[in-house]
Amino acid sequence: MIEIRDLVVRAGGRVISSVPELDLAAGRCTALVGESGSGKTTALLATLGLVEGAEVTGRVTVCGTEVLTASERALRDLRGAKAALVMQSPQAALNPVMRLGTLMRRALARHGVKGAAARARAHEAVSAVLLDPAVLRRYPHQVSGGQAQRFALALALALGADVIAADEPTSALDVTVQAEVVAVLRRLRDERGLALLLVSHDLALVSTVADDVVVMKDGRVVESGPTARVLTEPAHPYTRDLVAAVPRLKEVEL
Repeated sequence: MIEIRDLVVRAGGRVISSVPELDLAAGRCTALVGESGSGKTTALLATLGLVEGAEVTGRVTVCGTEVLTASERALRDLRGAKAALVMQSPQAALNPVMRLGTLMRRALARHGVKGAAARARAHEAVSAVLLDPAVLRRYPHQVSGGQAQRFALALALALGADVIAADEPTSALDVTVQAEVVAVLRRLRDERGLALLLVSHDLALVSTVADDVVVMKDGRVVESGPTARVLTEPAHPYTRDLVAAVPRLKEVEL
């Protein structure tokens, strides 16, 4: 679903993100992890051709589309219909005077789905992320952060995306809501065969969702491999520092 070879993003004469190789198949999740400024979000955005004001080189193929050489029309067809981006704060991207159902129907209409078919698909999508279809009648200020995050996932499902790129999808949520969103991500991956490209600094989240991990520092990949191996037997000193920084309950005085 995603194939990356020699991806390099340069700005101001310096490399801000570089991913030599990444392959993501249907039904799998790969997580890009690292501290703030490590280049992981830039790599995620470059995968969908959304980096502006920088030079992007290499080869990135998403659902058969060569992203870096594709026309704007081809990219519009790719985004939403085949690959969707879920940002950290979805409420900020919602129109405050537009009901969620109206927003979803407009998005579906842009991809040729209208009328009863759009309503049916909207209901199916929100139900898939464990939201009551009644949420479609609400305005953004009437839903919680967790509901907004799940609605963003529902929008991706309604449009038929096979690939979901999620940038820190749980960092703005409290612990209990994080667990709900993580459960939805796992279920979508397993039941629908979605390919998930996840950006996160939360190794606890990564350990429960991701099949593979790519560790980034200062814009470059320092380690990658199966999640279980990378997080339990890290080879690079930076990865070991990340793992060591994760608090463990037994180390907390109660």
